[in-house]
Amino acid sequence: MAPVAAAVGLVAVLVWASCGGSPPTHYYTLETPSAPAPSDPTTNLVLGVERFRGPDIMRDDRIVHYQSSTQLNFYQQHRWSTDPTAMLAELSHRWLEQKGVFAEIRLAPYRDPVDYSLRGRVLDFEEVDDPSGVKGRVGLELTLVRSRDRQVIFFERRQAEAAAQEKGVAGVVSALNSATRQLLDEMMPGVVARVESDYREASSKSTK
Repeated sequence: MAPVAAAVGLVAVLVWASCGGSPPTHYYTLETPSAPAPSDPTTNLVLGVERFRGPDIMRDDRIVHYQSSTQLNFYQQHRWSTDPTAMLAELSHRWLEQKGVFAEIRLAPYRDPVDYSLRGRVLDFEEVDDPSGVKGRVGLELTLVRSRDRQVIFFERRQAEAAAQEKGVAGVVSALNSATRQLLDEMMPGVVARVESDYREASSKSTK
């Protein structure tokens, strides 16, 4: 597995106690991989990671849990440090940085032109309770667009689930970490392989 895969995990729980005796609010986040060691990139390409999109509940910082297939709710005192769409865009950015393929990867907003744009849509990021137990479920859709002709050269939609290994919200967060790691490990190599293939094709044509 890539080094970044092992690095995705629960990083911290921050607690903020509000005034007036209200219950404290707990904040959680996913661990971003450490910065890659300096090395020469394998291409001179620039990638832009756009803001990931998602339904309204994926742009809310409260942790979502499904009590059944038709009933969902929020943990009011358990929240993400930022919403899932922003977290997954950042993790995708750092995962690709670790591969050393691109000369530069820019996280939106950016103004300068890029060779490719990675677009994401977060479909699921929640606790799921079913007869088999508590799980973390993550769903993601990725689209890679080549800037020079605006062609979609990669598209994939996947979902991953991981069982909670401990009770409580901490177990849910850990399960969502595992599901996120699995999803990135499955999807990102396809993005890299498609870019490398496209780069080789373009380089071959330019030398003829």
